[in-house]
Order: sequence, then C-alpha cells, then structure tokens
Amino acid sequence: MATTIETHRQRLAQLSIGELRLEYEKVCGELTTSRHAKHIIKRILWQMQANLYGGLSEESLKRAKELADPTQLRMTAPKAKPISDNAQTVTRTLPAAITAKQSELVAGTQLERMYRGQKIVATIMENGVRWNGDLYNSLSAVAKAVTGNHWNGRLFFGLTKKKGKS
Repeated sequence: MATTIETHRQRLAQLSIGELRLEYEKVCGELTTSRHAKHIIKRILWQMQANLYGGLSEESLKRAKELADPTQLRMTAPKAKPISDNAQTVTRTLPAAITAKQSELVAGTQLERMYRGQKIVATIMENGVRWNGDLYNSLSAVAKAVTGNHWNGRLFFGLTKKKGKS
C-alpha cells in the first residue's frame, strides 16, 4: 500500500489546482473550496486509504461528534473584566492644541486602549509612562509589557497610523 500511496502522491503533485479539485470531487464525492494543493492532496490520499481500509471506527466518529458539539462553542466574545473599585484615575486638563505630530506628550496625559477585553490606561509622567502601577521608559515599553511583543508605542495607543493606511 505504501508504494501505491507514494505513486498516487507523485501523480497528484503533478496536477494543477483545478485538476486536483476535480480529483478530490471524484474520490471524496464532494466539492472542495480549498485552493491549497498540499491540503487537497492529503485529503485525497486519506480518502483513498479510508476507502481501502474502512475509515474511522464508529466509536471514533461518535467521539468526534461529541468534541464538535456546537452547543459548547462560544459564539460571543468574553465580557471585559470590571475595573476594580480601588483603581485610581488621574486626569489633567490638556492644552487646547495637541497634535499627533508633536514628539512629546504633556505630562498627565492619559492614553486609553482596549486590548483583548482589558482596558489599558497609560499615564504620561515627567520621567516616563506609568501603567499598572509601574513606571516605564516609553510607550513602546508599555506596549511590550501589555502584549509581550515589540510594538511602536504611538501606534499601539493609536497616536499614529501605519504607513500606507489612511
């Protein structure tokens, strides 16, 4: 069987996407919307083996249906965590004209952003940026602490847009 599967795999690898989709329909008895050649080839080869050896057992099919129970799927995003009662909010009146082109933000400015259901509030201080009770050197350091990944701080808090985006 291994040589037969390898022979079929080599033959399928030579086909175009359109030909693979026709072969898939012939072997599996249904249409595919996939245009990923390796995926289609794997599905065709699996179905050929299933046709030859009998596919999944009844017990396996029953277990798969239990695992894929649609009533157990979450259909809405989780609610945001409530802000604790002892959370402190510091606000400050800003000058009338602050533009995104300014390189420095005024101390006391609060930047807010929702990230994965959590409200992130960073406060610009004279000597850095305060978030979650800690003082960071920059907005980028706060963005990295929040996400675990390197971010441009101004981009993370929506002060600038990605190049090419309007």
